Amino acid sequence: MKKKISVLLAAAMIAGSLTAGAATEVQAASDVSLRFLDVSPSETRQSYFEGIFQKFYDETGIEVVYESVPWDDAANRITVLGASNQLPDVMTVWSGWLGQYTQAGWVIPLDDYLADTRDEYTDAVNKLLWRSEEDRYGHVYTVPDGLMVKGVFYRKDWAEEAGLNLDPTKGWTYDEYFDAVEKMTNVDERHYGVSYRGARGALDPLLVYLQSFTGGNTYDSEGNILINSDECLEAFKTWTDQYLNGYAPEDSINWGFTEMVDNFTGGLTGTLINDSEVLPTCEANMDPEVWGVMPMPASTKDGKIYNTINAPYAYSISGNSEHPDEAWQLIEFMTNAENNIEYCKTTGEIPIKKDVENDETYGTDGPYAAFVQQMNDPNLAVPTTFGPFDYTDLHQGMFHEEIQSYLLGDIDAETALTTITD
Repeated sequence: MKKKISVLLAAAMIAGSLTAGAATEVQAASDVSLRFLDVSPSETRQSYFEGIFQKFYDETGIEVVYESVPWDDAANRITVLGASNQLPDVMTVWSGWLGQYTQAGWVIPLDDYLADTRDEYTDAVNKLLWRSEEDRYGHVYTVPDGLMVKGVFYRKDWAEEAGLNLDPTKGWTYDEYFDAVEKMTNVDERHYGVSYRGARGALDPLLVYLQSFTGGNTYDSEGNILINSDECLEAFKTWTDQYLNGYAPEDSINWGFTEMVDNFTGGLTGTLINDSEVLPTCEANMDPEVWGVMPMPASTKDGKIYNTINAPYAYSISGNSEHPDEAWQLIEFMTNAENNIEYCKTTGEIPIKKDVENDETYGTDGPYAAFVQQMNDPNLAVPTTFGPFDYTDLHQGMFHEEIQSYLLGDIDAETALTTITD
């Protein structure tokens, strides 16, 4: 059965008093110390977390020790810690890991902690993220750190030079997007139309494009995969032609997230498909007059905007924690309205709570307008993904390696797509 999830998020956040919600009252003992693991460390994130942990200590007397592990090694590291019963009390996790972690008991259900406070959270959290966890795993296991939706960052000056009239409020189709990529490319001036993702994560935006031809579905009602149809094969070729036709630098076959962003902000590429988390980097490194954000292109088949809405990371309490109540108190503190909006401005996300300040950052004229606009768009449809099995190894290896083999001419497009879908 095809499901369309419309996510409503007020373009201007509802004004209200800042409260910590119906917080679980925990009398903290002076000797309680929690360990917190960040799986996407950076100087900015570490500084933020250490600051918020100090505020938490001042308020509760509970010490929190910050630990981190690089993202590329995070899944393996948590597996080792889980197998040896050494997981920290609170850890940031990615939704794709939950199948393995819930089965192993490495994270605990949060239903009782959330209790009657769920209406404090946006519809996107309740109707999309938590509903998905409940459908797959029977419980809610995470509290998202923020919300992200993809958009197309683009160079305004390049678009004008190419004679393109791009208007974020009017949107565009995939055909118009591919046309813009081609027209922004001028190899003689070292202008390439697209920050092409050729390495890990290469399938992610491509999959959404393929799903724009399947009504947002990966499988039919009988479980047969849909993204290997003749129509999707042609779409696969259209997407990869961005690289094969020279609209992306040759070495972008090896680009991941960092290289894509660096080469967009550095002036080598004219468009970049990514989540709102990139916005603070653009603000810090580019003149505001030369860049903007378009919504994701609409399907050329049915006119819907297929776009993922997700939490980049989420907070979980580990099954090894000896202080789960205090761990919950920490999560609740980090995600109260005041702290969550500060965090989201730092990381480029959209707050998870309704009860936040009427902050211009997330209003119709703010820098996040194109992202919030999509979350309110009645034509938005959130496509399905893979299901509850553990596909970490596929995501880190085979998916993009098959695409790379096609781009290098070692295999044909049909073989690459068939292997991935198999």
